[in-house]
Amino acid sequence: MNEPMRRLPWTGPGGRVEYAAPGEGVDQIADSTEQHIISMASNDAAYALTVVERPEVSNAELCALVRKLATTIRDVASVAELRGERLNSPAARALEEALRAALSQH
Repeated sequence: MNEPMRRLPWTGPGGRVEYAAPGEGVDQIADSTEQHIISMASNDAAYALTVVERPEVSNAELCALVRKLATTIRDVASVAELRGERLNSPAARALEEALRAALSQH
């Protein structure tokens, strides 16, 4: 099956989007990078919840926190977009159809 190129969760020189062909050996690194982004977002959310409970938190600290959370949300949205691209690939759709057919036989 001719799988499409995978868009990677990092950019190259000059901020250019980078792609890899299936089997080039970067899948595990890309998956790990995506998982790291999600894990960091979870940590940032937990930290934000503790910060907003502190009565002594300043407006400047809250503004910095909002900037950090906005960046985190952007990064997680990017991971969701990347994963959506892979879920909608012809190979993923063919696998889904095969699984549905196999399950309907039981």
